[in-house]
This record gives sequence, structure tokens and C-alpha cells, in this order.
Amino acid sequence: MAAENGFTRGSVGYVGRSDGWQDFSQNGYMSWEYQQAGPGNIAMMGELSHNSGVLALAFSDTAQGAATLANSSLAAGYQEARRQYAYLWAAWNETVNFPDLDKLPKTLSDAVHISVAVLKTHEGRNFPGSLVASLSTPWGDTHKDAGGYHLVWPRDSVEVGFAMLACGLITEVRAMLAYLIAIQQPDGHWMQNNFTDGRPYWQGIQLDEVALPVLFAAKLHERGLLGDMHGAATHMARKAMAFIAQYGPASPQDRWEENSGINPFTLSVSIAALVSGAKAGFLEEGDKQYALDLADDWNERLESWVYVANTELDKELGISGHYIRLNPNCHSARFGDVTLRNRNNETINTRALLGMEYLYLVRLGLRKADDKRIEETTRLVDQQLCVNLPAGPYYYRYNEDGYGEHEDGRAFDGSGIGRLWPLLSGERGHYAAARKEDIKPYLNAILASASTGGMLPEQIWDKESIPERGLLTGRPSGSAMPLIWAHAELIKLIYVQKTQVPIEQLKSVAERYSEKSSVPRARHWRDSQPCGAVPTSHELWIEVLEPFVLHYGYDNWQDIKEQSSQPLGLGLYGVVLDIRTLAGKTVQFTRRFDASGWEGHDWHVDIKA
Repeated sequence: MAAENGFTRGSVGYVGRSDGWQDFSQNGYMSWEYQQAGPGNIAMMGELSHNSGVLALAFSDTAQGAATLANSSLAAGYQEARRQYAYLWAAWNETVNFPDLDKLPKTLSDAVHISVAVLKTHEGRNFPGSLVASLSTPWGDTHKDAGGYHLVWPRDSVEVGFAMLACGLITEVRAMLAYLIAIQQPDGHWMQNNFTDGRPYWQGIQLDEVALPVLFAAKLHERGLLGDMHGAATHMARKAMAFIAQYGPASPQDRWEENSGINPFTLSVSIAALVSGAKAGFLEEGDKQYALDLADDWNERLESWVYVANTELDKELGISGHYIRLNPNCHSARFGDVTLRNRNNETINTRALLGMEYLYLVRLGLRKADDKRIEETTRLVDQQLCVNLPAGPYYYRYNEDGYGEHEDGRAFDGSGIGRLWPLLSGERGHYAAARKEDIKPYLNAILASASTGGMLPEQIWDKESIPERGLLTGRPSGSAMPLIWAHAELIKLIYVQKTQVPIEQLKSVAERYSEKSSVPRARHWRDSQPCGAVPTSHELWIEVLEPFVLHYGYDNWQDIKEQSSQPLGLGLYGVVLDIRTLAGKTVQFTRRFDASGWEGHDWHVDIKA
């Protein structure tokens, strides 16, 4: 820190122990003149020689370098610094190319300008393409987490990347893809989050964070924007798609980073990634066909995993059934429970847990907007998760969410009550757009949630105002603000209003599923996702991650045979059984692995006509 007229003296100390505030609080004046502190959370203070003047703050790898930058900036003067700052932002703003931006109502064009600037502001300067989730710390007035959301989440990054693509920011989207390629793990997945320099922080695995970069690369390919990056993007996509194929469709964590299992959002982007990556030419022929076969199988079985019918909720509303938020098991979602991580590990019936993840089935083109199952689930979600405030409709992440302030307004401390998320108004607005309905209520809701400066929050307060805690109905809560995902969702909602097609949707996916019905060739049997009954219209593929010998028979081990597995694609090995003539029979089988011998377990699959 340098001052135009210099300092008479200075001090440095540890925050909360020996900083300037502590000095004045304890002594009533500046009495300390410490010369050194650290490492740790430190603060500087200085006594100015004049009551007015210019200050310069500079950063460098060395103290001398920082001093040189600060003093040279002071020598050049404030107006020069201001001119350069304004010039660079104005020049960058000329690269924004949102469709017919000048023809939008001023409130929307202003919102796009503000939001795209917020997104750019969150990009790392030393590592182009690295975007942190937020420059804020949720409930930072009470939490001691110095990091906050100052980390890169691959999911949030790609959500933002699509918004940048909608704004025509080609340099930024290419830099983001290059950055994602650089931080991909050797086995094909990405860490849950990382510092901008690529160092992992939390190390969970979320399958959507593996699929979204593939979807993003395929979109850039569709737009003809990969250029010289095609080879690197292909290498990245192959590793990621192999990871999806080998470990999906269940994910160790969902998009809210709380539960394992199969959920409609992760499943949607995984299927879309397999199809779009294969159609973009990222895979060699054998792997390509396997990826498409697997995607078709998962797409056909999707409802068996994440849809329930004739539950108590359905009967109350008079509907046939609904999509659930998440199924932690491989069996029917009608049974079992989900642990609520932010509610002191309380549980809720899987069939009773609602979320908005299913809307991506329409957004990505896997289901039609007028699909009865989608329509009825939306009726249920609008009843159970929606709160209509004066500004418009807002939504909770899911019923019984615990990520938010306590009932009395105290900050989230590991448990609490989930509040309303403006970005979810955007997700609901995308579905309204798919149905050719008016999306203004959803746009207005997001816009109304913004701070005075136009920053969009993660959550808004949903109850009666508690002014003494700074909580006002319909206004930002103590959660993250700004949240770049929310700003990206606003941009994308305005975009879909103009184009009628979500920026994330790829033609290859929509053509395969929503424009025509793609009948799967095979049913993929795995230990973690057994098939139940398989129709004779399908082949039965028994597959695993290593070679094996299949020992099998029919109806209590009649006509016993053995068959060695063969590579199927994307790192899977399997045996293909033709079951066209086996209607009404049951296939029994077990396997022998070279390293461990017989697996010691008998399996069975029923064959139906």
C-alpha cells in the first residue's frame, strides 16, 4: 500500500489479535508499530501524513515488486489508472454479441450487460477460463471460512460457459474449455472443485461435472468453434465418456453435492454427453456405437429409476405419477429413503422427495414438453416447491432442504432451512418457454431478487422480514451473492426467449429422443444396475470392467454353457446373449474372473415377450 503523500508510520498484525481495530479498541489510538506478521490472516494499517490524497494497492510475488507497481501507479496518476480501466472494459464489452441485444427492453438489456460483466469479473486473471463460483462468502459475517465460494466448480463453470456462448464470447468459451481440459484427472473425471491454479480442494465425484464438459465441447463442435482445439477436446471427451460409461448412471454426489444415487439432472446430462460426444466424432467407431447403445438403454430405463406412480402425493393432486429428485438405490424409487445432509441426517421417503432436476429432460431434448409425466410433475412441483411473492414465482431446491438460515434468521451452521433460489425460477422459465408460454413472470422474479447494484443472490428470504438480521421478504439472504450460476441462468432465459431453443440443447440429442423415438438395441446388465425383466426385442449384455467367463443356463440351470467376454467399448467387457427365443424363461448366471476365480454369487434375469 502506497500513499501519494506518504505515511508517517505503519503496522501489521494478525486479524482479531493485533490488527488496527484491536489497537484502537484496546488503546483508543494507534499505539502499535509491528514490522512483520505472517503467515496467517493479517491486516495492515498506516497513519497518513495528509487528510486527503490518493492510495494505491498493488500485488506481486515480492515485496519490492509490489512497491514498484504501487509507486509507478501513483506516479502515473489516478486519472490514467481510471482511463485504462474504463478503456479495457469498454473494449471488452464490444466483444459481447447477444442476439438483438439493442432490441430488448431496457430492463433486460441492462440485466444482460450487468450479468455478463459479473461473469467476466469472476474469471481468474492468471489462469484464463477459470471462473470461481462467487466472490462472496456465504454467511461470511458469522462463518470463518476464508475461502467461501472462491473456487472453481466444473459444473458452475460450464453453466456459465453456455451463457458466455449465448453472448458470443468466443475467446472466453474457448479459454474455459482449454482450462477444463488442463485440470481433468487422468481417469477422465474432474474434482468436485479446485483453486484457480488447478489444485483440488474438495475431492468428491459428481458425474454431472464429468458429463457437462463433454456437452460443452460438443456444442462448440456443433457451432464450428473448436478449431485447433479439436484434438485436445477429443482426447478429453474420450476419457470423460469412458468414465461416464464405466461408473454411471449413479453418481457419488448429486448437483447439490449432498447425496449419492441416480437423479434426473445428472442422468440427463450423462445421456446427452454420450450421444453428443459420439455424434461429434470424439470416439472411434466401436466406442461410438457402444456409447449410443448405452445412452439409448439409460434413456429407456430412466423412468424405472426416477419416476414413481400412484403415491400419496399423486393421489392428493389427482395425477398419475411424478419424477423424484433422487433415487439412492438401484431398485424402484417407490421404496427406500434419502438422507437429508443439511437436516442433521434426517430421512425422507424417496418417493416423497421432490426437486426440479427433471426439467433438464426437456431442456436437453430427452423428453417432450407435453409429455404427461413432465406436465404432472410440474403441477406437483408448482404446488409443493413454489412460493409466489409479489415479484413472481420462486422455488425451493427440494422439500425439507436444510441449506439456509434457521427459522429465527440465524445463519446456516451446518443445518437450517433451505430458502428460495432465483436461478430455479430460470429453470422453470425454460420449461415455460418450451411450452410456448409467457416467461415474463420468471424473468421478473429473477430481476426482482437482485441487489441494488444488480447482483443476483443464491437465495432470497422467504418469510416475514427480520430487519434486525438484515432479512427482508423477497430480498437476498445471507447466502452467496453474486452467484455466477444465477447470472448465467438469467442470460440463458433471456436467450431462450429470443431463440426458442435452450443454448445447452444439441441437435444430435433432440433428434435422437424428442423428435423421434430411438429403440435401444440392448439392455445393459451390471451388478449395480440389474435389469429385472428384459424384453425379447433387446439383446442382453452382461458387462463389467474386466474380462471374465460367463457360466449360464436357463430355468434352474438347464442347458448350461460358458462364454468368454469380449471388449464392448469404452473400457467395458461383456457377453452378448440373444434372447429372442427365450420369452418366459429365466437366465441364471455366475462369472469367473482370472484373478479371483468364481465370484460366489448366482444372478438371474427374467425374459419377457
